[in-house]
Amino acid sequence: MSKRQHSHLDGDRTGKRPRRAPKKHLYLVLDDWDTGFSIYKVDADTLQDTRTSDVQFGFPDPPVLRFPVPVRHLGMSFTAFGNSIFIATNPHCPQTPILLYDTEIAGITIGPSLPRSLLGGIDISVAAGDALYALTSRHAVPSPPPFARDDIISSYALHPDGHTILFMSAHDSLYQHVPKGTFSFDTKRSEWRWHGEWALPFQGQGYYDSELGAWIGLRKDGYICACEVASRSRESAVQPYCKIAKEKLFLKVPERRLAATRATLAYMGNSNFCLVDCVQREGVEPTCVFDCCVLHMSTFGLKYDHRGELQTTRHCSNSCVVSKHILSFSPAVFWM
Repeated sequence: MSKRQHSHLDGDRTGKRPRRAPKKHLYLVLDDWDTGFSIYKVDADTLQDTRTSDVQFGFPDPPVLRFPVPVRHLGMSFTAFGNSIFIATNPHCPQTPILLYDTEIAGITIGPSLPRSLLGGIDISVAAGDALYALTSRHAVPSPPPFARDDIISSYALHPDGHTILFMSAHDSLYQHVPKGTFSFDTKRSEWRWHGEWALPFQGQGYYDSELGAWIGLRKDGYICACEVASRSRESAVQPYCKIAKEKLFLKVPERRLAATRATLAYMGNSNFCLVDCVQREGVEPTCVFDCCVLHMSTFGLKYDHRGELQTTRHCSNSCVVSKHILSFSPAVFWM
């Protein structure tokens, strides 16, 4: 008799059922009160389409966590790390601690302060395997990166080959429309590699989806794209092939865009995503902070149609009026 059959019979004798994996939720981070941040827990299954006339004020449920900032009007850094949210409470101060919010137990762990190499601000941070990697303008890794300190990292993504290769595209700080090139960092060897004078076609973080076989990311013009995964071992003269969905997901009214923020994408697995975007509320002065913005939160799937074109499916969008107190902070959203 096989081990699987033995295991099945033993389970019947003891009356125990296999433990179900805990249900995942969306965790949304907002700067919606005057002295700090709020984290909201959202059941993706309960999101329903709202019409413009039905937009509500604030979230229907209270936040699961609310905490003040050490320095008023100064932002924080938030990164997903396993089932936890890593919070750099003050990236500019060597005395303030980091926080780790465990979503499974709804508990907070207070950690040490940030390493000195990360003080001054974290440009990008991403979890790879059992480690959290952060890049700053100080370049603390043993191998110096092949771009200038004042260059802007416009996009980044993890390679799906298991070697935790981080691809990044840099733009000149003065001429942001001009790409400096794309590089990768081998986290095992601490080595950089040059890949060409082109940029990844999306902004911010892109996510690899195995069903689509591509990196998925948001474009600056309001559309979502599927980008062919670049080779980690060779240089290329051209940008990887990219498919763009026809449906515009954000920036539908460009005049209401908040200049210092951008839309945020979260990967929910199995070609499903969550998009969060905050825009200026119609008829409200730009200097207003209370109930000044409309938060759009949508979930959707992606697939290729019979012609091989990228298209959205199961699109559900929800909107609510929120306050905003830190102009440079973009809402963060995590699936865990």
